[in-house]
Amino acid sequence: MECPKDGVVQLTEWLRRCVRESGVQSGIAVLSAPHTTSGISFNPYMLKPEDHQDIQQALDRLIPMRIDYAHQFDNPADAAGHNKSALMGTNTTFIVEGGELVLGSSQGVFFFEFDGPRTQRCQLAVYSD
Repeated sequence: MECPKDGVVQLTEWLRRCVRESGVQSGIAVLSAPHTTSGISFNPYMLKPEDHQDIQQALDRLIPMRIDYAHQFDNPADAAGHNKSALMGTNTTFIVEGGELVLGSSQGVFFFEFDGPRTQRCQLAVYSD
């Protein structure tokens, strides 16, 4: 997926489709975003990326872009992105029941990119009981 700097991609429908297509009726689904400047979050099921500004702004306050990070591969935004990724996390596990992803009634799953723009990917594995 193409993701701009501070971009958000809604993954909920993709996850639901993948779980249904897997044929697994009962088990778990493991989602991984193997990138050091990204994160996975559960939030109210909002469809517009700009609806996530509160989360992005809170992370910016907690982990601002600075020039004094001990590690900087590309730039200060990259170092801040690594820290935001560590705080948010890049892996999560879901329950699968009745061939469906189990989420709360207003829960959605979202991919956040904290540096970028970059082409990123997510990986999903679905396991049966």
